[in-house]
Amino acid sequence: MSSIKPDRLRPGDTICIVSPGSPSLTSIHFDRGRARLERLGYRVIASPHINDLHLLFAGTEKVRADDINSAFHDDSIHAIFCAQGGCGTSQVLPFLDFSLIAKHPKIFVGYSDITALQTAMLSKAGLVTFYGPMVATEFGKQLTAYTANSLLTLLTETETTVEVKNPPGREILTLYPGTTQGQLAGGCLSIVAAGLGTDFEIDAKDKILFFEDIDEKPHRIDRYLTHLAMAGKFSEARGIIFGTFHRCEYYSSDTYYKFGVTVLDMIKERIAPFKIPAVFGLQFGHVVNKLTLPVGGHAVLDATNGRVFVEPAVA
Repeated sequence: MSSIKPDRLRPGDTICIVSPGSPSLTSIHFDRGRARLERLGYRVIASPHINDLHLLFAGTEKVRADDINSAFHDDSIHAIFCAQGGCGTSQVLPFLDFSLIAKHPKIFVGYSDITALQTAMLSKAGLVTFYGPMVATEFGKQLTAYTANSLLTLLTETETTVEVKNPPGREILTLYPGTTQGQLAGGCLSIVAAGLGTDFEIDAKDKILFFEDIDEKPHRIDRYLTHLAMAGKFSEARGIIFGTFHRCEYYSSDTYYKFGVTVLDMIKERIAPFKIPAVFGLQFGHVVNKLTLPVGGHAVLDATNGRVFVEPAVA
């Protein structure tokens, strides 16, 4: 399916906040995030059921999906930002109206567990979405200038190809050299792996895959990568961008600590047979200074020199 670029974000546009997974743990961070978006010059509204609570989730899966569908259907809303990730996002997938989403394309921003929605929106509706900061997490806590600039550049730039660069001192390692180009697809590695075998699994054909994660030990990262490899996803892809894997190392209390194996060791071992351009260390996802990446946007990966270029992802 060809991708659909949403309209760019303009001053005064209305942003709707949704909670596809977990509820906000405290209203303070949600309120701060909302206020910060308003100070940037946008009108901000919350979806009707954003404060619902059901088990670990922000309401039932049907209610959460209804809020997302309604936000896409409402032409007065120009962009949809997720409040936070958490858990349970994939539960809403059977209730989303992908034909509606394709007919009313608009900016959709989130990361982490939101990966499930972004993967499905690309494969089912062709919509380009944005793997970037969320309202109650980054906007409501520690939104750095670097993070804000990366997001707003991708949401507003319609003419110029942008090089997504790490902050100073953050090295990008070449895992396999070469240059390639294609649509970006991926997100949180464990969420992508969990979607395999479902009607919403990732389409890796001719894609540049990108992955990051948090709180997963090296043997679990290896399990996810092995699952993707055995599902044929790496053999279909044109390249791979690995981000950071926060709190994914072994500690002295862990059984496998004595082996001295790292996530990077596992990644190198698992992707070596595929011989496609690959890098490690791009700063996106679960890091303080985070880049925003367009899921479904067109990118060029120069793995030899550790550089990534993204074409305009909004119209």
